[in-house]
Amino acid sequence: MDYMINVADLKDPSDSQGRSYRDVNREKTHKLPIGTLVEIENGARAFVVRHTRDCDQTPLYSLAIDPDPDQHKFSMCHGYDEESLKQITNECTG
Repeated sequence: MDYMINVADLKDPSDSQGRSYRDVNREKTHKLPIGTLVEIENGARAFVVRHTRDCDQTPLYSLAIDPDPDQHKFSMCHGYDEESLKQITNECTG
């Protein structure tokens, strides 16, 4: 019998509670708030406009060039993880 195993359903060997990768990821919170200006790996800047999750429950972000929720209904880019984003601070206030 052939069947597929989803890696997210396997036990995370580094988890002391013996939970699956999916269960461990589900506990992770989004660290970048909505409205945060970020820079992606190619240097482009955008705003975090939505918090989402991958199929394995990894926190992901949707980005848009305008932080106003009424302006980005059809212009979001989805699926960015925290490692691919750099939070931009206000250069005037630090």
